[in-house]
Amino acid sequence: MKLGIIKSFKDKKILLLGDAILDIYTYGNVIGLSLDAPVPEMEEEKSSVFFGGNGLVASHILELGGNLTFITVLGADEDAKHYDSWVHPKLKKVFLIDPSRKTTVKRRWFDQGRKLLQANKVDNHYLTPQLEKKALKLVESNIKGVDAVVIMDPQHGMLTKNLIKNIVSLSNKHKKPLYVDVQVFHRPSNHHLYSGVDTIFLNEKEARAVYPKFDTKRPEHSLEVIMKKMKLKNVVVKLGSRGSIAIFNGQYIVTRPHKVKAVDVCGAGDAFLGAFSLGDRNNPEESLKIANIWAALSTKIHGTMPPRKKDLIRSLGLGRSR
Repeated sequence: MKLGIIKSFKDKKILLLGDAILDIYTYGNVIGLSLDAPVPEMEEEKSSVFFGGNGLVASHILELGGNLTFITVLGADEDAKHYDSWVHPKLKKVFLIDPSRKTTVKRRWFDQGRKLLQANKVDNHYLTPQLEKKALKLVESNIKGVDAVVIMDPQHGMLTKNLIKNIVSLSNKHKKPLYVDVQVFHRPSNHHLYSGVDTIFLNEKEARAVYPKFDTKRPEHSLEVIMKKMKLKNVVVKLGSRGSIAIFNGQYIVTRPHKVKAVDVCGAGDAFLGAFSLGDRNNPEESLKIANIWAALSTKIHGTMPPRKKDLIRSLGLGRSR
């Protein structure tokens, strides 16, 4: 069955919405302290550019073979030009340009794998009514032809309250499952805006933002409370190296972790979301197992980029990918 699910990835059509983030990793060697300040001086060896945020969710879906329409917003600046080179036969880019916005960029510097510094260029203001209307029209024109709608909301301003409300309404109207993952980092939880969606994906911190008494010692009860509170059909809580728990199609499911030697856990949740969005809703146990393995494999890579589909095939003991 697992191989059948993976083979079906190529037939799935996904509509992805949310903020894009450009991740720039600079690697080098510290040669001592700077002469003019008590800070490390580093000799740069190389720099790598990765598509993070929803760009990373998109990369996972494409690597696994899915067909993707990706709607996001960029600034009218030099950093936005990095996205011009992003070409894939199964990717339809629908990028809105906001002249008043900076393209979100997160730059990190590393000394032999040790993180020295991170500097973020962010502009978290919400879309103007004009851009919001354009985004909604794009959703309306693309939603009918997809199998599922995916939102990863890092809360950088693209997904306004009104846009969320209308996307939830459209997904219900067209009977398209809406998978949502919201990050709680620089802004408080806005999970209440996604009440009534098909499936919410949470980590433990986010679960407690929705339900402060969330308890892994009473997992099924905690999930039921979240579902009732948010009027959900399904809920998944990712537990990192401890696997995941879920209520899906009315069934309580515990998924064991896939053990790996993690190098960089950044983006594992995006890997999980991307893999599950391509899975079989009628076989959530296997789809959750695949999502857990794919997320674990993503932690073996330094930087926000997906593992290879062939590694998933091997991890499942299914032989070579085709």
